[in-house]
Amino acid sequence: MGFLSIFRFLAVSALAFLLLMPLLKNRVTEVEQPIVIYAQDNSESIGNALKGDTTAFKNATNSFLEKLKEKYEVHSYQFADNFSDELNYKYDEKVTNLEEAFRQLYDRYTNQNVGAIVMATDGIYNEGSNPVYTDKRLNVPVYSIALGDTTPRRDLKIERVYHNKIAYLRDKFTIRVDVHAYNCDGESTTLNVFRVNDGSSNTKAFSQNIRMKGGDFTKTVEIILDANVPGINQYSIQVNKVANEVSTKNNVQNIFVDILDSRQKILILANAPHPDISAIKSIIEKNENYETTTAYIRSFTQSISAFDLVVLHGLPSNNNPANAIMQQITDKGLPALYILSNETNLPSFNGAQTLLQINGGGGQTNMSKAEVVPGLTLFTLDDAIMQNVANLPPITTPFGEYAAGPNSVVLLKQKIGSISTDYPLLVIEQSKAVKRAVFAGEGLWRWKLYDFQPDNQHETIQELFGKTLQYLAVKNDKRQFRISTAKNLYYENESITFDAELYNDSYELINESDASLTITDAQGKEYAFIFNKTGSAYRLDAGIFPVGKYSYKGKTVYAGNAFEAKGNFNVIPRQLEALNTTANHQLLYSMAERTDGKVFYMNNIDDLQAELNTTESIKPILFSNFATRAFINLKWLFFVILAFLAIEWFIRKFNGGY
Repeated sequence: MGFLSIFRFLAVSALAFLLLMPLLKNRVTEVEQPIVIYAQDNSESIGNALKGDTTAFKNATNSFLEKLKEKYEVHSYQFADNFSDELNYKYDEKVTNLEEAFRQLYDRYTNQNVGAIVMATDGIYNEGSNPVYTDKRLNVPVYSIALGDTTPRRDLKIERVYHNKIAYLRDKFTIRVDVHAYNCDGESTTLNVFRVNDGSSNTKAFSQNIRMKGGDFTKTVEIILDANVPGINQYSIQVNKVANEVSTKNNVQNIFVDILDSRQKILILANAPHPDISAIKSIIEKNENYETTTAYIRSFTQSISAFDLVVLHGLPSNNNPANAIMQQITDKGLPALYILSNETNLPSFNGAQTLLQINGGGGQTNMSKAEVVPGLTLFTLDDAIMQNVANLPPITTPFGEYAAGPNSVVLLKQKIGSISTDYPLLVIEQSKAVKRAVFAGEGLWRWKLYDFQPDNQHETIQELFGKTLQYLAVKNDKRQFRISTAKNLYYENESITFDAELYNDSYELINESDASLTITDAQGKEYAFIFNKTGSAYRLDAGIFPVGKYSYKGKTVYAGNAFEAKGNFNVIPRQLEALNTTANHQLLYSMAERTDGKVFYMNNIDDLQAELNTTESIKPILFSNFATRAFINLKWLFFVILAFLAIEWFIRKFNGGY
């Protein structure tokens, strides 16, 4: 039985060996196959270059890619204004951004075994920077399948249009048009600008004849138009076609100008005729954004709510307390400028507002000059203007005790003779709810005449009262439910996004309730959406919409109250791809030269296949790693030791050794 001790010796030896913590070292080799990236231009210019024969190109491309997959790992993408890993061969994207395509590839394949990039494109890009500055970032050869025709054929086009997207009603705006012609020497055309009307014939706004000289002709035309129709105005800029043009799509460009009617309606309501009324009216009418109405209290019948700001001259007066008007101003929360006169009833004036109280005058008056109070923060006045104010002639002010309200900001104080007082002359209410102002005197016409003498202008009085009226006229948005979109004009390839805000009665931002939005197109078709809740507000990405005019209406319900918000936006076409009809293969050769690639054409795509299969730069990469593992972690070794001990025990037990 001595041989049984061998089993015990082996088991004990193995255990003692494992106590030494021996390690097992293995070498692992991994192979990373080379990647060939295929990037397909999916812009409209490619569809034009293929002349509608997209099926043959699709079949040739698929065959080319299948052969590449026999040797390499092939990743396919398409690009234009978007970058996607799906090849749909639709050629319907509106812009081409080659720089973005290279940036996307760099972000995805840095430090990977990329052997080559194959791009099928015409070399035309109309967004982003020149791709020559980004094509070497991956440090791999760029091969191109050159599409399109590089021969400049006869073509007349509107190459660029520069214009402001916003103009103001009754103002003028400028459009600059660059007309470009190839091979049109001696031909004539006419540049026309039409304002597109809804449901009626277009209105011609501009016309000019152009005679072209030379094979490559460019002319810039400056056009000045009147902004006389509020809202989003569409203008169609056209050049008449010439014979045998390669394309007439680029003979027309449409632009959209949002003409804002930002005029605010200001009512000058007076007790009786007075030269100060003419003075204040001339100040208001200097600003084209204001529309002025002058009326007298005895014959005024309009609704006060139709106006954005009320200037009250001599009201409330001794003859007419104007109680109904004063109550409407208070109830509607309208901003108001009170201009006092000899006819002003001071007790009634004190009761109509809390901005300035004047008591104990007994109908007497003072002759007061103006002094600017330093440290004004509501708006800024030029230093020269503030100095000129002190030189203005004295005006008539009520005699009495003056007391400014708690929310009052004194802009001008009275200087009676040589004595500077604390009596307010021009005081403004600094309140987020309602804005009011008081000019405690009459004689603005004297200021106007004096201000005109040095330079035949009214700069001092214009800036002083112009900025006061501007401050009063700025509207506070008190809506509890608001919806806004980033802009009123979207391109047809842009997603339309909305932001919404809901406020409770304390004007705290909340989003406890669900909010919905309905978009309606010009034909009455509706698109319904639900806002997403983000933080304390709402947000919605409605996606891409076809070209056209749209209105939207948002709804929500909070605390039993229903809220609505409305607006409009337009989706306009993007015509960049139609502007350039000549392929830019020189760009492709420049990229190939910089990256050690080559340029091929569709009729020799098999040569590209052979080039990629035989180039030595595209090869797999071997990675060798050494892995260490403790012997004690080998499960089979446990069972071997257990077997040694079990065999010894079994034989001894069987022979009666135990």
